[in-house]
Amino acid sequence: MPHDLHALARAAVRLVRRKTGRPYSLMQFTQEAFAAQLRVIAETYNDGRAIEPDAEPLEPGKAV
Repeated sequence: MPHDLHALARAAVRLVRRKTGRPYSLMQFTQEAFAAQLRVIAETYNDGRAIEPDAEPLEPGKAV
């Protein structure tokens, strides 16, 4: 993950903690972000149907 994106995510986590006074972790942020993006992809590319799990490894991607 690019450093600037990671820094923004940390800032968002701290903002939620400050504004709500509740515990909020980078892991929770990441899980919520993954779930939100999976919903977008399912709606956009899978006719709104849930995406089924796929255990096959992906080819290596380019470094960012």
